[in-house]
Amino acid sequence: MERMGKRQWCLKRGERRRVRGGFTLIEVVVALAILSVGLTVVIELFAGGLRLARVSEEYTKAVNYGRIKMEEIAVKPTMEEGSEEGKFDETFHWQVGVKKVDVLPIEKRPELKVPVEFFQIRVKVIWKSGSKERSTSVETYKTMPVEEDEKES
Repeated sequence: MERMGKRQWCLKRGERRRVRGGFTLIEVVVALAILSVGLTVVIELFAGGLRLARVSEEYTKAVNYGRIKMEEIAVKPTMEEGSEEGKFDETFHWQVGVKKVDVLPIEKRPELKVPVEFFQIRVKVIWKSGSKERSTSVETYKTMPVEEDEKES
């Protein structure tokens, strides 16, 4: 008991201070600032990941639509040069370009007749994503036999 009384007396006179466990106000403010910066970064990463997932889904849909349109064109019995446009749905639109490609070298020989025609087919899919307009394209080549009318001329 005597010690306890002496300790209280020393504290009253200010000769000796007791060390208290805990944090100062500055330490708490710094810790909250670090925590808020960290949480902001994590939230931005999640938002960016969600945005990228949505764009990836849109590109996957667009490529699948392009392949479907490409298959429709590939099964046609005849092929003509030109372009077409249309819609898959309210979001996705398509443009098809068919162009004849010359398979002979630059110096054409009139006696050499090629039995097939070579076509380049390009399907472009366009859609609006947020405020941006995005697009992707699918391209292939197709050979078609020369029609009898063209062989005779």
